[in-house]
Amino acid sequence: MKKVIGGLFLLSQIILAQDTWRGIPYPMNRWGVSIMGVKQTEKGNLTDASVSGEIVKGLKLNVNFLEPEDLKVDADVQIVKVDYFVLPFLNIYGIGGKLKANVKFNLGVPTISLPNLPSFPLKKSWTIEHKSEGKLYGGGALLAGEYNRIFSSIQYTYTRVEMEGDVATKSSEIGVGRIGYVIYRDEKLSITPYIGASYQKTDSSISGSIPGLEGVNYQFQMELEKITPSVGFFTNINNNFTIFVDYSFGDRDTIAIDLGYRF
Repeated sequence: MKKVIGGLFLLSQIILAQDTWRGIPYPMNRWGVSIMGVKQTEKGNLTDASVSGEIVKGLKLNVNFLEPEDLKVDADVQIVKVDYFVLPFLNIYGIGGKLKANVKFNLGVPTISLPNLPSFPLKKSWTIEHKSEGKLYGGGALLAGEYNRIFSSIQYTYTRVEMEGDVATKSSEIGVGRIGYVIYRDEKLSITPYIGASYQKTDSSISGSIPGLEGVNYQFQMELEKITPSVGFFTNINNNFTIFVDYSFGDRDTIAIDLGYRF
């Protein structure tokens, strides 16, 4: 039994040490760790919005927004990523980090409901702004290849976000496609600019209390499903250090900078 276990351990070390797979070389060292900073502004659609609670004891308030309009999220994110090349063209990774978010809701005109009274609309629309912090974690995979210096890749990332206090974002899925060209390469340096597009789907439930109205709470349902273009570049230095810069624009305006080390 010990021989079998020892053999399996040795086999795994041989596989991990391989520089090629069926004659195909790995593009760089197989393990990597990196830190990433992201600054993002995105716009989403509110699918449902309501406010409920007691203004004073025994007097209940219900507010429905029949036509909630939109929201805007400004976020600063710091991420640590660990990745591994399973095959020369397949990379898998896990991520974890923290974020700060400022969310602004444009709710439209509310309709007020009080006990034993008919509902009535207000003339002025409501806007709510909320700041919060939280953590995120997730993972994904990257398929990539190169032919005659033409580079292409497809990437999928799933992220779970947990905000502190009264804001809770459920999940986010992002798919990215890129195509680029290696404009420079020697033994110590390669530079690859690219263009691309990303598809993001986010399902969120956001709740909290209204400042100044103790016992009165709001709850919003938000969906974000957008395709946004992107540009950027990837640099590999001495097969150990990597620099990745990506800029997405449109309804999701994002700048991301990733600094990595491979071993």
